[in-house]
Amino acid sequence: MVSAKQATKALGQTVFGMMLVAGIGRAQAGEIHRIVDFDNNISLAFVHSHVEYGERLNPPKGAYLDTDSGFVNGGRVSFSAMGSDVLPNIYIHGSYQQTTGSLGYTGGIIGTTTSLSMGQNSSIRDYGFRLGQGVPIAGWSMLVPFLTYGTHHWVRGEAPTVTSPYDYQETYNNNYFGLGAMWQAMLAHHLVTSVTAIYGRTMNPTIETPFFSEGLGPKAWLRGGLSIDYILGRHESVFAGVTFTKFQYGAGAGVSLGTAAYGYEPFSQTETTDYRIGIRFLI
Repeated sequence: MVSAKQATKALGQTVFGMMLVAGIGRAQAGEIHRIVDFDNNISLAFVHSHVEYGERLNPPKGAYLDTDSGFVNGGRVSFSAMGSDVLPNIYIHGSYQQTTGSLGYTGGIIGTTTSLSMGQNSSIRDYGFRLGQGVPIAGWSMLVPFLTYGTHHWVRGEAPTVTSPYDYQETYNNNYFGLGAMWQAMLAHHLVTSVTAIYGRTMNPTIETPFFSEGLGPKAWLRGGLSIDYILGRHESVFAGVTFTKFQYGAGAGVSLGTAAYGYEPFSQTETTDYRIGIRFLI
């Protein structure tokens, strides 16, 4: 038979255990709520971007025909929104980034066999959009699978002039579509870490030059990123992050330019590593 004292002790232990579990549950729910609140924001960032570009006649291991390499600087603005009365933790994200500067070109003068190494202008613009839904994990983190779509615009080189007849300018454009996931975690009360991975493909890639324009082949498009935010107060945080992007264009079919003239764009690969620091406004 259980005594009244034993019953009271058992009841007390049970109540304490229920309170402890409830407290942990509320704390975990609170962390998830903070992540959802964090994902409603507008951010501004300075971007220091390393660009590696190369064209190959016989990919993937053929010799490079020409390359561009170096750092360019710019800025990025983005917004995120999470939450819905219809679908919980619906996630929307949009971004715009632009970088400009000079890259080191190694190749040759168009129409000759003369090699050439020089600096040339680079201007890159990127738009991106994501749509997904957050799934709470372990009470203190969230996984956000999403679909993504974006555009890429790159102008390399300088347009030829009377005083610089060997200058040459190319403009590349493509869209991309992919499937990705973002994992976010509250590692500390004021610290949020976000890890992102995306796999996709380029769509409708094209090249425009002073002499010809043609469509290029769609290829793989990959991106991975890491960012860390330190929350300063209720409405702002500062962050640092790095994002690596790699994509390819298949060779064009070639364009006839008239008697004994032919325009052709070979296989190419672009790798960019973006280093960002910025401020995020939580809304």
